[in-house]
Amino acid sequence: MIYRIDTAESIRRILITPLGSRVMMPGYGSRLFELIDKTVNDEWVLDATRYTYEAIEKNEPRVTIKRVNIQTGDTVGIRIEYAENGIDRAVNLSFMDVENATA
Repeated sequence: MIYRIDTAESIRRILITPLGSRVMMPGYGSRLFELIDKTVNDEWVLDATRYTYEAIEKNEPRVTIKRVNIQTGDTVGIRIEYAENGIDRAVNLSFMDVENATA
């Protein structure tokens, strides 16, 4: 039996996994962990957006990214809007999930 996780969970796992941390799949994951402890400013938001696009496009062929929105404030949130089989979907992720996964 083949078990496939849904795309929202797949995207979440990709983004919280540090790039290069999986020995058998060194290209799996994202560079978001590189932003931990950096000042959240316009450059940080651009990097987070780029790292999100790169990781999903490389590791999740079932989706087409439509938009990545980074919300800053007391907490940082990432909203990814995507299409899967012609159906619009979205997934939300807190940057705290990235920090906790690398701890």
